[in-house]
Amino acid sequence: MKVIKDVKYSDFESCLYDLYIPEKESFSTVVFFHGGGLSSGDKGTERFQNLAKNFVEHGFAFVSVEYRKYPNAKFPEFLEDAAAAVAHVKNSVCNMGGNGKIYVSGASAGAWLAVMICLDKHYLAKHGIDSEEINGWIIDSAQMTAHFNVLKRELNEDERCQRINEFAPLYFVNEKTAFSKMLLFSYTKDMPTRPESNTLFCKTVKNFNPSADITYQFREGAHCYASVKKDEDGEFPFVKETIKWLNERGE
Repeated sequence: MKVIKDVKYSDFESCLYDLYIPEKESFSTVVFFHGGGLSSGDKGTERFQNLAKNFVEHGFAFVSVEYRKYPNAKFPEFLEDAAAAVAHVKNSVCNMGGNGKIYVSGASAGAWLAVMICLDKHYLAKHGIDSEEINGWIIDSAQMTAHFNVLKRELNEDERCQRINEFAPLYFVNEKTAFSKMLLFSYTKDMPTRPESNTLFCKTVKNFNPSADITYQFREGAHCYASVKKDEDGEFPFVKETIKWLNERGE
């Protein structure tokens, strides 16, 4: 495995990513955004290094992305960073042996970032990318209503409020909603309302587009458990289920 740390993808100081590359030719790439409520978290923690190693063991490159966060950023700057990171990876990793297949992923707040740039297409469009060109979206416990920290910091609202507005992935689900495929994770002991909002999201997407390739896994455990705790095989269920999901689709 080759590791390249702190690749700069934008002019802002915090806009860096770590790249983990398998020792093989023609690999697919997972772009991952960490969680932390848009105000904390770090791309280089041991957890994400281990998650990266697990994906590399399956022949994938893994990109762990840092982005601007509160209090030094505000909406929509972290979304602009997420789109810029995806574009940078798409335009550079192919030159390192990538096969052009890009899967965008994240956990918690990072999952919110991923699904927002999937559905609100203008972020990636600024970089000449249609979100439908992304080969898949792997979403671990995203808030599908308005993100609680955006409500608190931008609107001075109670963070327990559930709003469907421009800060919410659900706001962008309509008759034009289209993406390649999406795998969602949520948990029995997840954050309050998180399973319900993911269920509502899936049902709303399917109501507009019954043929949409969207898979919802409601799993035992706490928030983001599948990408935190390894199973009895020494693998993260998040990785194992992603590989299974892709294999079922011939990828």
